[in-house]
Amino acid sequence: MVLRAYARRLQVHEVAVEVAVQTARLSRELSGPGVAPRSDQLVRAALSISSNIAEACGQGTVPEFRRFLQYARGSAQETLTQLRIAAALDPAHAPSAHAIEGRVALIIKLLGRLIAHPPPPPDS
Repeated sequence: MVLRAYARRLQVHEVAVEVAVQTARLSRELSGPGVAPRSDQLVRAALSISSNIAEACGQGTVPEFRRFLQYARGSAQETLTQLRIAAALDPAHAPSAHAIEGRVALIIKLLGRLIAHPPPPPDS
């Protein structure tokens, strides 16, 4: 089955882009032990979510689409972990980290739905 999906039309992609921007901004303000590598890992994980969703939309079949969405879900889980660590090590920025965590939890939920119910083929 051929798949046609467009990242910019998917709510999950738009939320993932928003999260990537928010984490990049937050990473510039973090402090604490190992801040440079932690910030870098946080930003890379967050960027990977939207990138993998976009890549999923470039695939031609439903199984390939699902595989890249699963990669995106893994990156979202990693982002959650990095945000929790950032909040624990830098309590001044914990409220911002927790707000982003909520958006990442939404992404995970939306990805689960999209994996279970990919967009219909173009002629449906």
